[in-house]
Amino acid sequence: MDWRQKRDASGVRYVLEIAEEHAVSITACLAGSAIAADTFSAFNGKIEAWQELAVIRNLLQQIDHPGLGIAVGRRYHLTSLGILGFTMLASETLMNALSTLDRFQSLALAICPVKTEVEPRGVWVIFDERVLPEDTRRFVVERGLSAVMSVVSELMQCDVVPLEVQVRFDAPPDAHTGYSELPTSLQFAAPRNGVLFANDDLHHPLPQANLASRFQGEQLCGRLIQEIQLSPNGSSLVHRVQQVLLENPSSLLTSKDVATCIGLSDRTLHRRLADEGLSFRQLNDQIKQRLAKQMLSASTLDMHSIAQHLGYAEAASFSRAFARWTGQNPGHWKRTHKALD
Repeated sequence: MDWRQKRDASGVRYVLEIAEEHAVSITACLAGSAIAADTFSAFNGKIEAWQELAVIRNLLQQIDHPGLGIAVGRRYHLTSLGILGFTMLASETLMNALSTLDRFQSLALAICPVKTEVEPRGVWVIFDERVLPEDTRRFVVERGLSAVMSVVSELMQCDVVPLEVQVRFDAPPDAHTGYSELPTSLQFAAPRNGVLFANDDLHHPLPQANLASRFQGEQLCGRLIQEIQLSPNGSSLVHRVQQVLLENPSSLLTSKDVATCIGLSDRTLHRRLADEGLSFRQLNDQIKQRLAKQMLSASTLDMHSIAQHLGYAEAASFSRAFARWTGQNPGHWKRTHKALD
């Protein structure tokens, strides 16, 4: 988990609303988070993941009871997710919407990794809490499970009852109090933290489906991820190198080419990247891999066309590079990641 990644401030706003309902001081919740008071009134206010985690930990020091995260999660709506929510709303089915969530999860306001997993009865949306400090895990998992159920019901425009809801943690003594508003009973000490949605719901057409809007939304999501995830911990130099590579995807630029574009010598570029524990090849491979995955998952281009878009003379060269990056050939990767579409 990259704790310095910029994210929308809505998650913290909902935490503070719950704090107010329980008469917990907002000042106490924001202590040590370095969040300015005007963050929540500013348009498109941004915070870093560690700041949100700091607010959560402050709240839990004041009040911590089972189901607190469930109450926060119910406040999430498609509008909370911005362009990702718009794209999910325009999807043909819930299956497509969850595929979009899986593909662009870094825009989902989740503070731990989220993934979808297909099984014969339907699809799990799973939250991996292991990157989190132990004292925040229950709250963050509760919030994520509740939020995804809230968003899915909004997508379907009806109350959706999952087949199962599971959590890894043990049942607290007063478990039934905090979880009574869930649409189905919670299974404790389970193998995963997840919600299982049934095939019947997954394949039901969504009422506001629009193929053109979904396509436009996916393109915007891809651009946002490029802006947010180029290298959140990197210096301005790293960002400049990545931006040059992104702007010239069909050219196999050398480090000398990129150094010239940003006004450095090739030797200086390598030395300054090495000072940050990076190499030009690492950055180049990251960009090529990200663009390749986007084209494989969100376009109908054939392998030869994708290879040309990425600067490779033939599909075979692209396939070898992709296998080096991912351990899979691009055809297999595309089939796997199209399973939800």
